[in-house]
Amino acid sequence: MMKRLIASIVSICFVLVACLSFPEIAQAKSCTLRIIGWEGYMDASFAKPFEQKYGCKVIPTYAGSSDEMYAKIKASKGKTYDLVTASGDLTKRLYDANLVEAIDLSLVPNYKDLFPIFQQPAYNTFDGQAYGVSIAWGPDFLIYDKSVVKSEPKSWNVLYQPEYQGKVSLPDYPIFNADVALWKGSSNIYDISKDQLATEIKPDLFRLRPQVRKFWNSQGELAQLFLNKEIALAWGWPVAIEELKRANFPVGATIPQEGTTGWSDSWMLLKGSPNKEIAHAWMNYMLTGEAQKPMTEVTGYWAVSQQVLPLLTAEQRRDSHLEDIENYYSQIHFWETVPNYDDWVALWNEFRGQ
Repeated sequence: MMKRLIASIVSICFVLVACLSFPEIAQAKSCTLRIIGWEGYMDASFAKPFEQKYGCKVIPTYAGSSDEMYAKIKASKGKTYDLVTASGDLTKRLYDANLVEAIDLSLVPNYKDLFPIFQQPAYNTFDGQAYGVSIAWGPDFLIYDKSVVKSEPKSWNVLYQPEYQGKVSLPDYPIFNADVALWKGSSNIYDISKDQLATEIKPDLFRLRPQVRKFWNSQGELAQLFLNKEIALAWGWPVAIEELKRANFPVGATIPQEGTTGWSDSWMLLKGSPNKEIAHAWMNYMLTGEAQKPMTEVTGYWAVSQQVLPLLTAEQRRDSHLEDIENYYSQIHFWETVPNYDDWVALWNEFRGQ
């Protein structure tokens, strides 16, 4: 009995010495930063250096759509997450629902190094205050299997072609209605009334249903559909393209002549977070070149901070349109908050259920 007691005391002493010798490890056990968001934004390649520096564990929860993020955040009532990676179709919804709070920019000194178009943009600035810090941006691509689709498609109409019936994948996401509106030449693709949805969007949307093999919920799932040769074409994001490239898959990606939609994402601080200081530290860290570069390499998304420029080759800057950023950015129809989103969801559910 005495030997067991001595052994226990010795073990406790070793633990105490370890904690005193490595305070960052001890701190990491009690400090967590909980983030809900898109795939790739909390990757270990750049999250680990942050954890080591601040002694705080980054715990990601990945979601497949803004709708999923909104539902989980609303249900958690500020108890589950500290930050969210919000796209332009979600930012104002969170603000209007009083689920986020203003950013203290004095705690994000690297904010000044954002490209000017990302400093207090309309999609994350409300009542003159910054409610978000930009992360990355990019277009929605037409992705295709080069071994099946022999030449680069020039139009989104390729998705309708009979030879690709059952060979297309789309996002399980009502925001896709805006893409159909764009292809039809609508002037304001995020402001479509219930009547317009029924008369202008529904016919062309429903013609796509026989083409769809599966609706994807994550970019990993989309990449796997290509790798399994289940699909030949898809609407998707650069992170899937990068995953397919790493697998040596013959992937092609293009923006057809009708143009495309896109997303400009922001870190947003959720109301009720007990970890505001470390959340601001994370947002500041993610604007450094050392974080932006691996983030873009993992995701294929495009950087927002000028700190990354010295770390990129001329080819990388050109491919990411960082040298003509304002011109290229202006050509993408970035997601916005949809005023009658319930109508969009109703149409999408009808489309999905066919």
